[in-house]
Amino acid sequence: MSSPPATLVSVDLDDAACYHAIHGLPPPDPEQARAALERWLPRFLELFARARVHATFFVIGRELRRDADDRGRGAELLRRALAEGHELGNHGHAHAYDLVRWPAERQRDDLRACDAALRELGATVEGFRAPGYTHDAELLRRVVELGYRYDSSCLPSPAYYATKLAVMGAMALRGERSSSLATGGRSFVGPVEPYRRRDVPLWELPMSVSPHLRLPLIGTFLLAGPGPLSAALRRAALRLPRLHLELHAIDLADPERDPIAPVLVERQPELKVPWRVRHERLWELLRRRGGGTTLRSAIPRDEPS
Repeated sequence: MSSPPATLVSVDLDDAACYHAIHGLPPPDPEQARAALERWLPRFLELFARARVHATFFVIGRELRRDADDRGRGAELLRRALAEGHELGNHGHAHAYDLVRWPAERQRDDLRACDAALRELGATVEGFRAPGYTHDAELLRRVVELGYRYDSSCLPSPAYYATKLAVMGAMALRGERSSSLATGGRSFVGPVEPYRRRDVPLWELPMSVSPHLRLPLIGTFLLAGPGPLSAALRRAALRLPRLHLELHAIDLADPERDPIAPVLVERQPELKVPWRVRHERLWELLRRRGGGTTLRSAIPRDEPS
């Protein structure tokens, strides 16, 4: 069996509607909602080609359906991603943060709808990531039913979960309501390396965290965190023998060029850091890591899921 890849790269293609829901804001207008596929995705494709990265893009099914209804370019760009060697994964159809609470049949319908949309593009779908990372064994049984080989919903960072609860608590004090779940703490603990799950027949591919404190080594913190902390986390990411770098489409959003609601710019950390700074930080990290590859490449082909 070959050695595991040194750097795995995944990107959640969450649209502006996801962030409006997190912050308790009214839904974005249609042009703002299309930006993830039509504006942010192409920037990743261009950067990844330059940095020798093949990534896994986790796609929301309803984004694809809306794109088709609007005769947009999203499907075309995702087909381009496939042609360039990238992988497409299932991020749920509705991207419902409470998906883990839905009845089994409704979960099944949601995941199947996204799976069908991806296969219409020509994708061979093998992996799933839960909206907001929150998952349990029951939800993952729906993933197994689709014949997938892996899940990648674990972010083993108690610090991330604590920060999330603090932010939601502050929102509640202001009379605001987030769509994120305050429950699901088990999604933020566990092993930091890929492993075979015991509760369901899937591989688990956790997102990377820093040693000791287990701070999340994901785009929000690596590219847009407070200066000293962000730099320290990038150094930690460079030192890891194996890194699973999780990014979000909004990591390469540019408020100066893109249709983004000003109220979202005020609240979303990535949007407060200039695009060129985030872009350069990501390029330098990927360059020094020597590129990256898809999540499916981490699963031994000579072993069953």
